[in-house]
Amino acid sequence: MGGNVSKSSLAIGIAVLLAFAGAASANPIRMPNYVQEAQHDQAAGALVPPAPPCPQNVVGQSCSLVPETPALGIPYPGNMAYYGGHVQVHPKQYLVYWGWGQSGAWPSGTSCASERVSEGTLRASLSCDPDGAGKYMADFLQQVGGTHWAGVQTQFFQTDSSGSQKFIANDPHLLAGIWVDNSNPNTLPKTNLNNAAGSTNTLTVLGREAQAAVKHFKITDLDNADIVIAQPPGLSDPNALSQGYCAFHDYLWPGVETGDYNGLTRGISYSNIPYQLAINSNGVNVCGENAVNSGSQGKLDGFSIVLGHEMEETVTDPGAEDVVGTGVSPTHLGGWYDTVDANENGDKCAWVGLDPTTGQGTFPIPGALGNIKGNGGGTFAVQSLWSDAAAAGLGWCAGVNDLPGS
Repeated sequence: MGGNVSKSSLAIGIAVLLAFAGAASANPIRMPNYVQEAQHDQAAGALVPPAPPCPQNVVGQSCSLVPETPALGIPYPGNMAYYGGHVQVHPKQYLVYWGWGQSGAWPSGTSCASERVSEGTLRASLSCDPDGAGKYMADFLQQVGGTHWAGVQTQFFQTDSSGSQKFIANDPHLLAGIWVDNSNPNTLPKTNLNNAAGSTNTLTVLGREAQAAVKHFKITDLDNADIVIAQPPGLSDPNALSQGYCAFHDYLWPGVETGDYNGLTRGISYSNIPYQLAINSNGVNVCGENAVNSGSQGKLDGFSIVLGHEMEETVTDPGAEDVVGTGVSPTHLGGWYDTVDANENGDKCAWVGLDPTTGQGTFPIPGALGNIKGNGGGTFAVQSLWSDAAAAGLGWCAGVNDLPGS
């Protein structure tokens, strides 16, 4: 996939940027669960598909204006535009297991055994990992770099003060650190997104943990760092458990998020990763369990699907669409996202192809969820990622089951 974006598409993006200069929301960018995504898609109604061969052909429908296919996640048409913020040119992932050994982390009666996590030169020990999710996430982050899937990001760039473009790399080694943090109490269950900034506000508490991780890892290059805050089921983000999202990513910038990050280090990107198997609706997991693979092989599908979603959105939009200032010349901290509804590269392709009736298994449409092989030989379930270059430049979801020309 090439690393070029046409001048005409850039001009259009800039024009829309100016027209909607204050439209981006200073809120964490949430990944909806598949039930919420299905509702979103139903509300979207008809769409204009890409030029033939278009996804509708696969399910026997024409390439004219048609209702949505039975599958989830058909994205709104239109490519992403560059909003002027930085991207992570050489991204690094720092995995924090927050509170996995603390009281209340696991349901009463959980059978726990210590597990050693070993990724290259990185080592960690989890006192409890009954589903193997902790090791699976570390394996994914260790092996995803250099894959064709991660290569979709290489078409996106940032510009420096001279106007030069620096494209995102597809480096083979992304996992830069692992920390089992049982020293800082995980107080997420006592927080809410609607509370005032402070010790009971979810964003403040997550921001403080992200800041603690930066200090622990001695990170100096914040522009390329993503702090992945992975939580056990009993100490997971309560808003995710109740409000229908699987995860989110955000950016620490005092003065935005109604002051929730005031007093914290500016410029830290983090991903909030609750325990995916704990996010259920009427007893059914809604964050990816068995979305791609059946049986025990697919139990952890949601962890790599969701983590991959947040990782890639942080790589291409670490500023999380934030805007500083108002008027005709605000400062956009965000990188790349949709000009119409501000969807990022993960949002535009979330749950594509998933069977909406069960949340398990996929329809055979281009861009559907699927497996990838990691650079160490592991198999991981992932969603596709939005590509401006796919479908001969019209854009579509790519990286797993690509459209021709993507």
